[in-house]
Amino acid sequence: MSRAEETAAHSQRRLRLFALQFVPFVSLILINVLFLAMLDTLFANKKRALILDTRVEFASIREKVTPIHTKLNSLLKTDNYLENATEYLKEYSTEFFAADHPWFGIILEGDEQNVVASFIDHEKKRRFNDSTNCLFSRDFQAPMVSSDFKITLLYASPKGWPSIEQMVVRYWAYAFLFMAATGLVYLWLHRNVLYPLLRIGGSMQQMTRPGAVCLIQKPQHDIEHAFNHLARLQREVYFGFEIEQLAGRLQDRADDAEVVDEFLRGAGASICNVYPFKTIEPFRFEASDSVFTAVRPHATDAPQPFTENAPRWPYSNRVEIPLHIGEKCAGCLRGHIESPQMLPQTEWYQMAQEIQKQSENGLTRAFARSQALVEERNRFGINLATNMGHDLTNIVATGKWDLDTIQRAQSMGIVQLNAERGSFFVEAIEGLKNNLFFLQEMVNIYRSFGYARRPRYEEVDLSELINELARLFRLSTSREFELDAHTPDTASAMIEPRLLRMALFNLLANSSQAIARSGVQGKIDIHLELNGADEVKISILDNGPGLRHANGELMTPEEAKCVFQSGFSTKEGSSGGGLGLAWVKSIVQEFHHGRIQAGNRPEGGACISFTIPRSREEAVE
Repeated sequence: MSRAEETAAHSQRRLRLFALQFVPFVSLILINVLFLAMLDTLFANKKRALILDTRVEFASIREKVTPIHTKLNSLLKTDNYLENATEYLKEYSTEFFAADHPWFGIILEGDEQNVVASFIDHEKKRRFNDSTNCLFSRDFQAPMVSSDFKITLLYASPKGWPSIEQMVVRYWAYAFLFMAATGLVYLWLHRNVLYPLLRIGGSMQQMTRPGAVCLIQKPQHDIEHAFNHLARLQREVYFGFEIEQLAGRLQDRADDAEVVDEFLRGAGASICNVYPFKTIEPFRFEASDSVFTAVRPHATDAPQPFTENAPRWPYSNRVEIPLHIGEKCAGCLRGHIESPQMLPQTEWYQMAQEIQKQSENGLTRAFARSQALVEERNRFGINLATNMGHDLTNIVATGKWDLDTIQRAQSMGIVQLNAERGSFFVEAIEGLKNNLFFLQEMVNIYRSFGYARRPRYEEVDLSELINELARLFRLSTSREFELDAHTPDTASAMIEPRLLRMALFNLLANSSQAIARSGVQGKIDIHLELNGADEVKISILDNGPGLRHANGELMTPEEAKCVFQSGFSTKEGSSGGGLGLAWVKSIVQEFHHGRIQAGNRPEGGACISFTIPRSREEAVE
């Protein structure tokens, strides 16, 4: 819509509001005018009938015209009656009208009922029609027709008649009561209907943006409360639709942190489109540190952790809305209020509750979709690894059987070797057996994917597991680097050893690949530490290039969290599978209820460490 069209629409809305205010008032005036005119006509008719019915008083004023009747009766016998009567009335009318009676007009008609002469004293008519015997109009007159003489005499309201004066007072009371009643009805309608409608119209006028909803401030009537209720429902529909669209856009994201960040940013923009908040600041909740972290760098100080799940007002001009997925806090939205007095605090709190409900529902839907995607990818990876592990096991077993056959044939003398060359053959056979043993160990590691479906937890000495894994990894690679394991004498824990071995092997593989790309003399350290009596901490440190973006820049501690996202990769030309570190995170957090973090070392290289509880009871707690 162009600016001219918006201006025209705004003018039309103002015109409608003005008409809504003006028309009822004009209608009230017209109703009162029509009623008073009708009442005045009714009064005049009633007064005319009263004058005729009051015989004694009316007879007294009829006596005043007796001389005229007598004179006209005598003139009736003459030949030129009309001319003589006209001359007589010209001479006598002034004297007649000067007397103290209500007669003020004489009309003489001819044979064809045409007016031959008329003598009217308008001043006398106005003088006799005063406020004591008239209601509103001062134009009262009544005729008395004499058919014998073809003459009509007009009289005004008689003065000094108590019955007429009483009727004036009575009809004035009727007029006052009617006007008071209509005034009260108008005031009642204005207060209870028109004024609320005007406020509703004003609120609707402000809804110029699509999706904008404006509530009536301080509603006082049922219709205003009803409008606000409908507006809130409409507001929830608008916001729910935007949240549903936002959740739909995140359905192809598989990383939890990415889903939360994108959702919080999108929800903040949707809130400002629908609700009257000035700005929205999104914060994600870091469960490991129990703190809120700003999603946008320019956000102000982060909120303090919530002890309750409801919105709160730490200050008068902002509200903080926590968002949960189930029982876990995912983040917080801080809404800044430009004019807190625009709406009562209860209304702001209700809006915050609406936002919290819709946002949590949308976030739950987004997570359900992303979790379904993760589960589908994991299911595919598990099936692939299990099937390949089964096939490779058969191949390795066949190779072992073939080597055993060759060795038995040699020991039985079926295969004859001379002493000089036989030692090389025996060494090659032993090397092949060692390689097949190592290959079987590698297959067993990747077959550990299958234990994700049915984990079996065992009491395991982590020192022994790490040292054995380090020995195996040294044999598994031809890359030149130094690998050291720093472990205490013993550190037992209740773990799923196959999954944990796969996680550690994956971390070592990533470190060795990073070192190979850097071209330096590589070194990897594995540290196992007792983190108090209830936890163990395992760290993988290398001297490679560190965690970097695709453009080569080092990642910040906040950015390093993305390495655990499914599909993440910084390798140039990578296909973007990136399931390795996502699986490591899943093994640590979901299967062992631990915490994992990644970062860059000050002296160079990367460090990935995770902490897990030593017993299943502590993990459940």
